[in-house]
Amino acid sequence: MNITYEKGTGNVQQLSIDVYKADYYENVETALKKYRRTAQIPGFRVGNAPIGLIKRNYEKPLIVDEVNKITSENLYGYFEKNNINIMFEPMLIEQKSSIDFEKNEDFVFTFEFAVQPEFEIDFATLPIMKVFKINATKDEIEDYLNQIRKRHGDYINPETIEYDDYVTIKWGESETGFFFMKDLTEKGKEWFLGRKTDDTINLSFSEMFVSKETLKKFLKKSNDNFEGINLNSAEVKISSIGRANLAEINDEFFKKAFPDGSITTVAAFENLAAQQIEAQWKQETDRKFMNDAIAMLMKNIQIDLPEDFIKRFILKNNNEINEDKLNQEWKKYSESFKWQLIESKLGKENNIEVSLDDIKNHIRNFYYQNYFIQFNLTDVEDRLNKMVEEAVKDKKQVKQLYDQLFDQKILELLLSKMNLEEIDGNFNQFITFMAEKEQDEDKENDKNQIKESSKEKAKSKKQKEVEENGELKPKQTRRLSSKKNI
Repeated sequence: MNITYEKGTGNVQQLSIDVYKADYYENVETALKKYRRTAQIPGFRVGNAPIGLIKRNYEKPLIVDEVNKITSENLYGYFEKNNINIMFEPMLIEQKSSIDFEKNEDFVFTFEFAVQPEFEIDFATLPIMKVFKINATKDEIEDYLNQIRKRHGDYINPETIEYDDYVTIKWGESETGFFFMKDLTEKGKEWFLGRKTDDTINLSFSEMFVSKETLKKFLKKSNDNFEGINLNSAEVKISSIGRANLAEINDEFFKKAFPDGSITTVAAFENLAAQQIEAQWKQETDRKFMNDAIAMLMKNIQIDLPEDFIKRFILKNNNEINEDKLNQEWKKYSESFKWQLIESKLGKENNIEVSLDDIKNHIRNFYYQNYFIQFNLTDVEDRLNKMVEEAVKDKKQVKQLYDQLFDQKILELLLSKMNLEEIDGNFNQFITFMAEKEQDEDKENDKNQIKESSKEKAKSKKQKEVEENGELKPKQTRRLSSKKNI
């Protein structure tokens, strides 16, 4: 076997692998003998078929498999041994290859491949980027506290309906349903606020709820049997009113709500509320930060992609896209590839890894926070472990969690490395911040478009002047040799 690496000046290189009969035939003969011992061929007992017959039936497919195996192992082994980082899969150059399994015993495989472009990430040279931190407001904290207090409060049946109540109604001959006042539209609330048990109300179901899905749930209807029912007018009767009173904040409440003893004071309770609220908002601010960070890195890091190779690779491996469409969408493709290179480099240089234990701990914490938060962790540990082991059997879910946790580690790295200016405020101020940033980006894009347009106009004007003066000459181009530049 012989391997020839033709190193060129660009990112696209070539590598040829010559596979000779001596490289593969010993393994083929071993496989043929094994087939002879087990092959069931009509007219012969198992193990007694002539070796010539075995060869006619199995030799060619075995040669193909063995040669392809040797070629693949040596191709990627060469990359690994020589620390060559490639983009995409190598592509076979058929014109430079000799692969005829029917006629030849020696074969030549010539591949072209794209080496990952070299680039540096210098965070110190990046511009300052503004990031937003959403702080919980007093009203949000109070709402959170009331939700927990309501969960551990007493349930009563008040005389009249108020905003936080849930109501059961009857209509028709035997139809019943219940709803929470918070799920009603403003008009729906007007129909029920202040009403009492046994009151009758003329209403329209279609105008009663804030969403169609809530209405379906109330009516106990699916998509299939929802259409065709009368939603415009109905007379309903209030059969019951329910309300959850807020639990009094005292030692007994803390023991009920936080049996692990983690929260024992009002200050700690309010601090927990702020943390939980801000953690929810952090998903929004993190998403915004990540989008802005990616855009800044892409703008300030120069990466020369092997465009011609990538386009040919896409067209070869994706039948759903043609050359015109690829050219139109090339910017989107190129930005995606550039970010993959940047992300990969960040991961390698900073030893970012996601282990199976990381994934298991994430799943365990999710189950505990969402289903067992009222229990001591030690009391439910065995049950949690069983649920985690069952969950990691789903390979698709494991892959999704791997990507999610890897992205989170990249985000944390960028937060620690980039030059940031933090802005504090509530959610409404965050919305204003995003709107102002989008306006600035639009202005910058418009400015760039004006510059490009001006350049084109100036270029056209100069070209016109040259044409009018009779000085326009054909542009000289260097003739390319038939050998590819590698």
